[in-house]
Amino acid sequence: MIKELGQGYKIIDNEFILFYESEVFKKFYKIIDFENFQIIATNAETKDDYASTIYFADKNHIYLQSAFCRFGILEDALPQDFKILDIQKGYTFSNKNYYRHNDKMPFDFSKANYLNDFYAAVGNKLYFGDTILVENADIESFKIPNPELIGNLGMDKNHVFFKGKIIQDADPETFKILESCLDGTYYLECDNAFYAKDDKQAYFVRTISDEVKIIKTKSLDNFHFKVIDERGYAFDKEYSYYMGKRTRL
Repeated sequence: MIKELGQGYKIIDNEFILFYESEVFKKFYKIIDFENFQIIATNAETKDDYASTIYFADKNHIYLQSAFCRFGILEDALPQDFKILDIQKGYTFSNKNYYRHNDKMPFDFSKANYLNDFYAAVGNKLYFGDTILVENADIESFKIPNPELIGNLGMDKNHVFFKGKIIQDADPETFKILESCLDGTYYLECDNAFYAKDDKQAYFVRTISDEVKIIKTKSLDNFHFKVIDERGYAFDKEYSYYMGKRTRL
């Protein structure tokens, strides 16, 4: 017996699941109720389009298969009251919990003030990526200086934050991305690789990295950025820096 679920998924004899010709979800077979297992939502615009996010349900659980996370059960979500809030961004609700993809959110989504796609203020607390509490953040003074290109970097009156974590010793009063990184001149990785400095040190900021690299230059006043052959370099008096790695001049 074959039960077609759609999006290339099918159940064979209520014993195993195929995605086209490959068996999937094997480690969940003892949990899945095959009789009731079905697709309840996808982000495909039509039934024939590829779906990067698919929600499944049986009588006991909600399951998620997504490009953003591995297949798994949404913890504490119930099929009876499960709601999709924004399938493109992965927001759902069930059993008094809000979810972003497979993560249970630590705040009430309905009360969040989103400053951009990364930071949300909820009451007197600030969160990054819907799951990380930004510690020691001052909500009143928090801002995102370059929201279009560097949306995961923010600052308040006391600290500079990258992906919700404090950049140690960075000075929020003087910290700035170098203007020549932002003037529109094309270079490779111009949408994710930048240099910055404050009155103490220089920095390599790559928005897709986990942290900001600190550059302890001896000639901070001379630290600058230049595009050469479509590659972005920073310079001081002793070194050139490409993607944060230095080479002696």
